[in-house]
Amino acid sequence: MKLTVVGSFGRRKRSVSVYDIPGRLGLRVIPVQTLLLGVWAAVAATWVAVVGLRSPHAFAYDAAPVLLAPLALWLFLSERYETTLAVLLLYLCLLDGVVKLASGSSIATLGRDALLYAITIGAVLRTILRRTPLKVPPFAGFVIAWVAVCAMQLANPADTSLTHAVASLRQHLEFVPLFFFGYFVLRSQRRLAGLLLLLLVAAAANGVVDLIQTGLSPAQLASWGPGYAGLEGGTGTEVARVFVNAAGQAQVRPPGLGGEDGFGGLVGLIALPGAIALLSSARRSAKLGWLLIPATILTIVGIVTSQTRLDIVGGVIALVAFLALTLRSRRGLTALLLTTVVGLTGYVIVSDFVSSSASRYSTIAPSKVLGTAVTARKGTLSLIPKYIAEYPLGAGLGSVGPAAGSSIGGTTVGRGLNGESEITFLLVETGIPGLLVMLAFTIATIKAGLALRRVAHPALQRCLMALTAVLISLLAAWLIGPVTADSPSSPFIWLSGGCLAYWYGELRAGHLRVRPRLVGRALALR
Repeated sequence: MKLTVVGSFGRRKRSVSVYDIPGRLGLRVIPVQTLLLGVWAAVAATWVAVVGLRSPHAFAYDAAPVLLAPLALWLFLSERYETTLAVLLLYLCLLDGVVKLASGSSIATLGRDALLYAITIGAVLRTILRRTPLKVPPFAGFVIAWVAVCAMQLANPADTSLTHAVASLRQHLEFVPLFFFGYFVLRSQRRLAGLLLLLLVAAAANGVVDLIQTGLSPAQLASWGPGYAGLEGGTGTEVARVFVNAAGQAQVRPPGLGGEDGFGGLVGLIALPGAIALLSSARRSAKLGWLLIPATILTIVGIVTSQTRLDIVGGVIALVAFLALTLRSRRGLTALLLTTVVGLTGYVIVSDFVSSSASRYSTIAPSKVLGTAVTARKGTLSLIPKYIAEYPLGAGLGSVGPAAGSSIGGTTVGRGLNGESEITFLLVETGIPGLLVMLAFTIATIKAGLALRRVAHPALQRCLMALTAVLISLLAAWLIGPVTADSPSSPFIWLSGGCLAYWYGELRAGHLRVRPRLVGRALALR
């Protein structure tokens, strides 16, 4: 609607929109999005005050889902994907597992899907409505093939039911959109450094909580909520996640801020190479360095106190891989020094801690680690030929993994299938095609990361190598446990895969300055 305004002496006429009037009167116009978010936030706050403050269980079960509504709406409306992804990352690492265990309901994990798909749907709709041209990312063929293989499992006659199979797709496809966000968002060294910093903050927070939980008895941790009680006391289908120390006393295996034991250590494993990369880039910023040092120490504390040998061994593999990928330059010597300091710090912490935890860590001494890994999963790995022969096209979605505990559309408890390694997990769930596609995708992303070693920009190169080193460590973990089925390893695999795909594409297109190869440098000296 427009109004015709007559100027002085009636000589000039101009049309003014009614929406311009508040601004011309000095009044601030509140955007509809902001007004809507404010109303939703007020309603959520009122609900929390009335319902959620009765008990921690009531807050986690009744109030937290309502709080997610305005947050999901904001994520849907926002176009600042670097910010919305940061919020999602912090939720995954700091709140998702706490809400699940405090409420005692596995349905609480749907909150992370609400946030992720709010961002995804908003991005897709904006792209369609604006007809934004998009470039197909490298390795997108592997992603499409993976989705197709999983979708075809819905027709597997071994599925418990169609409803159960559809619900079980979640553990395979939940975080796939992060591949495309990694490709389209993580396109600068600054954003990559921000990602590594957020991971470090999350790992440090989990380290603090791990340390607190280590000092609790199983009964004390069980009092934190129904999910914690199930974790420490066991359920009808799962054994108690405790261990007996050298003194014969039962001790907890801290879940940190996650929904499973060892979560804090796994976050620390993912964050540790990035911490070294950030420290080696902080020489000119003393304040940043003094913030990174305690965060790195707390990350190591989280790995050690997680009481998970996989996290200890995986952290060492990630550090060694990062060191091998960055040692070619003079700045790589800085990374070597920092790695040495971190390694010594970790050794001191482990040496001091292992006296009360010998039953967990005494078997991963350098002379025993390989034998321990083989022995611990000997029975699982021996099933690989059997599963290839018996289930070449899979044994039905939701047979193993997190979805196996779901009763939606029927239960698979009692089938007795083994998903304790990534290989057997993929064979049971997706058959040989799924195993080959996921293996090809993983190798392709790691290969792209190795090619990016030659990037001339030192800070960018170290950030990319931090991601690659963690992917190498997670590939090694295929023999020990499933890493593509749950948080935080699954979102990291997809997000870092998309990021490496973008930078690899830039490298192939000649848009990145690279260091000359050693042979080429030698020939140039003639």
